[in-house]
Amino acid sequence: MSLARSYAQHALGPVDLDGERSAWMRALLFDALAVTLGGSGRESARAARDAYAGLATDVAPSSVLGAAIRLSAEDAALVNGITAHGLELDDTFEEASLHPAVVLFPALFAAAEEHGASYGALLDAAVVGYDVMCDIGVVLGAAESYGRGFHPTGVAGAIGAAAAVSRLLGFDESQTVDAIGLASNLAAGSLEFLSDGAWTKRLNAGHAAAVGIRATRLAAVGFVAPAAALEGRDGFLANYGDGFHPDRVRTITPGEYAWRTSIKLYPCCRYMHGNIDLLLDVASQRPGLSADDVDDVEVAVIEAGARLVSVPADAKLRVESAVDAQFNMPFGAALALTTGTATVDQFDRAAELADELLPLMRKVRCVTSPAVEAAFPADWTAEVRVTFTDGTVHEASTSAYRGSPGARASRQDLHAKARGLVGETCANALWALVERDRTASVAELMEAMPRPELPAQ
Repeated sequence: MSLARSYAQHALGPVDLDGERSAWMRALLFDALAVTLGGSGRESARAARDAYAGLATDVAPSSVLGAAIRLSAEDAALVNGITAHGLELDDTFEEASLHPAVVLFPALFAAAEEHGASYGALLDAAVVGYDVMCDIGVVLGAAESYGRGFHPTGVAGAIGAAAAVSRLLGFDESQTVDAIGLASNLAAGSLEFLSDGAWTKRLNAGHAAAVGIRATRLAAVGFVAPAAALEGRDGFLANYGDGFHPDRVRTITPGEYAWRTSIKLYPCCRYMHGNIDLLLDVASQRPGLSADDVDDVEVAVIEAGARLVSVPADAKLRVESAVDAQFNMPFGAALALTTGTATVDQFDRAAELADELLPLMRKVRCVTSPAVEAAFPADWTAEVRVTFTDGTVHEASTSAYRGSPGARASRQDLHAKARGLVGETCANALWALVERDRTASVAELMEAMPRPELPAQ
């Protein structure tokens, strides 16, 4: 059986989650909506809306979140995906180093509005979307994908979105196989944004969401994809990784990947979070730290993520944009130690903060740890060692980032994050929205979507 067919069978199979996992699926949606609405005022989101404003009509099928315009399903998915990924605060599945929500929910909301689907159908489709997107990411391998310069969210996301939308639309197995195969042919997304702080990482999420819809539109009318589109000699896994590894293929339990997905609490690359956790603890114990108080900061960086957050080392000392800071372990370490926080506003003001933080950034050394590497990719652990000028040394490690499955975000954590992004009134309205009955239509949910209380950006 081809890999695309096995994913198709899973996507169309039964979804029967227990109460705890069903609640978590809604929590992931709540977080995704808060992050999307919270990012709707960013310059990249406004640019995306402006690019498609001329195509907006009152009768277009799909809504753009945070704006009073409607577009085609494909275009709405693109714009909403770009918007959702703008804050760098969206959920993450660590083992495959990707962001499921920013691809799957933009695709599913756009398609569900167009086709009159129910909220329950959207939730079930999201479950299998998480499963397929994360699983193909594991089969692909984050280290292999990064090594070839590809963004896992962009490339694996297209496969997950196609599978999820196929289920939502009631496709048969053959149509779903073709949709997955076509999506693999359309997938894209490079890491070149790391070179100069460009916006293309956000585009990768939106493009993957739009590809999911485009692939299903073609598959619906019988457009044929290669049978071995994923594992074939010139297929997806060879294009974006180093080929097919049959030992990575496993049986998927519905909902397991959503359950293993993390909530982000800091607006930066997930490869930085564990170390930021530990350094925030240091800051809480030694308030008012400055570079003069520190001789050396050693942080263990997962090798697969080094090209994102720590190398080349000299380049990480130049911070000219928020994106530069979001993928910059020395910046994140210095920020956490000296301010005791790591907020959206601080990363947005990174260029002006960088001069102040630079003396401490120069003292941050990113190293490889055998223990951290041994745990990866199943577990993302972290280690820090801070040597102070008074001769004391602080060493700490963690086996679970805050917000990860091992230290799962609570409802209070989710609400606090949402309130900081969209305001209390909007956050409360979003929670009420995701708690609606499964029989509600997605169109009804979109009509009830609150507007965020955004700070000036």
